Amino acid sequence: MKKGDARRGELLATAERLFYTKGYEKTSVQDILTEMNFSKGGFYHHFDSKLSVLEAICELRAQECCEQARRAAEQTEGSAADKLNAVFHDSTILASGNSSFISLMIHVAYREDGALMREKMKASQLGSMQSVLEGILEQGRREGEFFLADVPAYAQMLLRLYLAFTDEIAFLLAQEENEDRLVDALVSKLNTYRAAIERVLAAPFGCVVLFEAKELQLLAQTILKDRIRRRADAMLSK
Repeated sequence: MKKGDARRGELLATAERLFYTKGYEKTSVQDILTEMNFSKGGFYHHFDSKLSVLEAICELRAQECCEQARRAAEQTEGSAADKLNAVFHDSTILASGNSSFISLMIHVAYREDGALMREKMKASQLGSMQSVLEGILEQGRREGEFFLADVPAYAQMLLRLYLAFTDEIAFLLAQEENEDRLVDALVSKLNTYRAAIERVLAAPFGCVVLFEAKELQLLAQTILKDRIRRRADAMLSK
């Protein structure tokens, strides 16, 4: 690895840790530089703003999720639907296993001014996941499990549909404060998108899972607890 690439990676790792601990808004470029004992010139050689750092973190996380999904497809034996569920489950930021990162993304990316960041994350996933999904859909068509004519077009359609699902889930997590209402809304969205994907593929009823309802409930509880902690920290810092 080149020295410049290593320093860029250190910048991203340091910034991500500070974003978790201090919050994105309260972390300045100078905070990152002080933590690393790094110069402003060195920082701006790699990034032009704090936002560009966060965008790079988002792209890196999206690529990691896509690699997890690729491995899931390769390691899953059985039907195309089984592989599709494994890919969908593991290819989203929401399934990253890092609750701090999920909370950060929801707090930063799913605001009115976060549209550009969301689109960058989705574009990264679309580009990486296309070939993986095409292979699964081709298997499903060949084995008579899915009924579709144009595999690449259907792969693109399903990816966009699934990313719309994760967007809606994230917006609910960002906006709803009541746990019971939040969980009900999440499960309702889950069931709607499950049915939509099955209909697009003309697949058997109940074969598309995406997430288990219990997983969304635990995610909701985690996000709400983190929000309470952030507010308490903000009050103490005043």
